[in-house]
Amino acid sequence: MEYTKKTKQFLSNTIIINSLVWATVMIVSYLILGDAYEKINYILLSGFFIEFLRYNSVKNKLNKTASKKD
Repeated sequence: MEYTKKTKQFLSNTIIINSLVWATVMIVSYLILGDAYEKINYILLSGFFIEFLRYNSVKNKLNKTASKKD
């Protein structure tokens, strides 16, 4: 039970840090590329959402596993 709580907390922190990293990448890309940024904007956004969905699916699997053990 304690392991599951620590893992959930780790994933929550990872999602927050990952979001900050992606936001920084997007801002820096915009500052460097200027108008050309519009061309890669969708690629960066889809990468962010793929990562977000991946972490949420792992977190949901942990919730199901934890509820089965209880």
